Amino acid sequence: MENTSNSNPLITILMIPVRILMGFARFIKLLSGNLPGFIGFIGLVIYFIATFIMPSFVEFDDEPKLDGITGPIGSRIQLAVHPDNADLRTFEDLQGRTVGVVNQTGGAILIEPYADTMTVETYRWSSRRAGPGIQAALIDVANKEIDAMLIFSKSVEEFIVNQEDPELKTLFEENVVISNPELGPAHLLGTDTQGRDIATHIIHGGRILILTAVIGGVISTLIAVVFGSVAALLGGVVDNTLTALTNLILAVPRFPLLVVLAGLITFDNTLLLGVLIGLLGWPALMRAIRAQVLSLRERDFVEAAQSLGLGTNHIMFREILPNMISFVTINFIFSITFAMYEQIGLVVLGLAPINDYTWGVMLYFGRTRGTLFNPDGASMALAPVLAIAIFQVCLVLFARALEEIFDPRLRSAV
Repeated sequence: MENTSNSNPLITILMIPVRILMGFARFIKLLSGNLPGFIGFIGLVIYFIATFIMPSFVEFDDEPKLDGITGPIGSRIQLAVHPDNADLRTFEDLQGRTVGVVNQTGGAILIEPYADTMTVETYRWSSRRAGPGIQAALIDVANKEIDAMLIFSKSVEEFIVNQEDPELKTLFEENVVISNPELGPAHLLGTDTQGRDIATHIIHGGRILILTAVIGGVISTLIAVVFGSVAALLGGVVDNTLTALTNLILAVPRFPLLVVLAGLITFDNTLLLGVLIGLLGWPALMRAIRAQVLSLRERDFVEAAQSLGLGTNHIMFREILPNMISFVTINFIFSITFAMYEQIGLVVLGLAPINDYTWGVMLYFGRTRGTLFNPDGASMALAPVLAIAIFQVCLVLFARALEEIFDPRLRSAV
């Protein structure tokens, strides 16, 4: 009896996702045999979730807050009260009370949803009559003029713990307590030079950077595959011309050339930088692809295809390219790595757009604003460095694992 399942188009279409899932499951099984590679793959999945999905749920913090400038890791809004009001710990406890808030701080933002349930006493950040608003509000807390005050943890260190005025120090130590040191959410990576949460910048800063690097990697890999394959298959004048062009570009230092071009060309979009990087990043891979195709061209299956009179397109896409896919995939991953480093280098040098807030832009501002010399603000530069470094490690581990999966000779002996 004829097997109708193979001839039914609907069944064939329905089987496509099943085969994809089966192929993916087999890939994961092979990958799990390489622990470093599997860790790299899991890391890349986490990066994808963090940089492409989480930004839809985590709001980018772009509100400058004077009291939060270069706040240390874990810093947060706290609740200061008089010792007689030590039982006031939450916003619900503050209902009907008078609460002090200094403008241009995180406290003013945090209290907005509860402002209708309490009396909010707003203090100016600085005034000639009362001095710093934080200090004025603390004095009112100490004198029981207000019931509580929202204050940044770094300001507690500055105005209470390290207070230089002996009278104020005694006043605050005896009449002000922190009833809730965890009133507001913690800044897991601290704050930048404008008091903005660095963790939200890390989440939102990876998408454009990674997309730009992928664009550069895709373009450079495609050009290398096309030019390398055409040169090897056609030979003669075409091969000599493409090889000479490749050698000429290779003779020019790549990054200095990129720096010059980036200085001459004005980019309105960071993603266009990936195009420029891709247009300059193909020569080394092109030579490797050409060598691969020249080697594969001498194999028996290619000679058999040629003897059968099959066209160049068939030989290239049906015979040679499938046997070269592992090599191309691995080099594509490394192309992403190089494209990311070059992009970051241009941003740090100030030769790339900084209108898109990326990890590279964070490094640029961290360097230009001197945060590396401030222990509280060093995370503004160190956080993106770690994010970039871990991403690169995950890429390399995954690429090495793919190399072993595609080439059984490289697999470790069990």
